[in-house]
Amino acid sequence: MSKSLRKRKNHWTNKVHESVLCRNEEGELGLELKGGAENGLFPVIGELLPGRAVCHSGKLCQDELLLEVNDTPVAGLTTRDVHAVVKHSKDPVRVKCVKQVTQPP
Repeated sequence: MSKSLRKRKNHWTNKVHESVLCRNEEGELGLELKGGAENGLFPVIGELLPGRAVCHSGKLCQDELLLEVNDTPVAGLTTRDVHAVVKHSKDPVRVKCVKQVTQPP
């Protein structure tokens, strides 16, 4: 296999996954958002509140980069703007995330 094909096979876009969430009785998704453009970062999934995050499919993990909410790209948005996108999204809320890759020093 050529080097270029091997690199594409291991590209981060192949590791993007989707999770489907529903709001609880209080209308919350039960997760915290961190990062955001105001901090020079991508939006990141923060703490998943125990017993409050209702994930119907997929596996959502803390510290994953949040890429899309119901097909709306959120990379480059402030945390406030991401909250607004989530707030105005209809149930079920589909989020696309990818685990952060740490580069060796």
